[in-house]
Amino acid sequence: MSFRVLVVLLVLVLAPVAAFLHYVLPRHDVVRIVNTEVRRVDFSGKQVDPSNPAANRDVYFIYAEDIETRKPHVYRNEDTRWGFPFYLKFNSADVQAVASSVAGEKGVALITKYGWRFDIFSWFPNAVSVRRWDPADTVVPWFNIVVFTVFGLLALAIVLRLRRRRSVGV
Repeated sequence: MSFRVLVVLLVLVLAPVAAFLHYVLPRHDVVRIVNTEVRRVDFSGKQVDPSNPAANRDVYFIYAEDIETRKPHVYRNEDTRWGFPFYLKFNSADVQAVASSVAGEKGVALITKYGWRFDIFSWFPNAVSVRRWDPADTVVPWFNIVVFTVFGLLALAIVLRLRRRRSVGV
């Protein structure tokens, strides 16, 4: 197998895996929360007339800005319940209460999120948790470290097995 074919295969396999992990693994933003809102939307995410309550739901939104650049950030705050990704989040109202409190103080918060922001499709990352930020705090993404360590060990095991198989000539 040539080097170019190997590189193409790695890109074709690793790019979707990397994109998937980037979407589902938690990330952290330290932002100033400026406002919160509740919107009634249908299941495709579009705002609807509340005349048919069975076809829509409430979605919380958190509006924030970067502390240094003042770049806007918008987060949706929705329960994941038992669905994928498995954050088992059932407390979106509590998260929204903390966000509203911080917004009232024009305070700084640490928002843990997953997902991507796509302006074109009106997709927002989902806020998993919100807590007041103390500059003395540090954030260590232990969960992500464990996930990448497991994937690295799995990749190492596969490479070693392939080398062993190649050296034996099977």
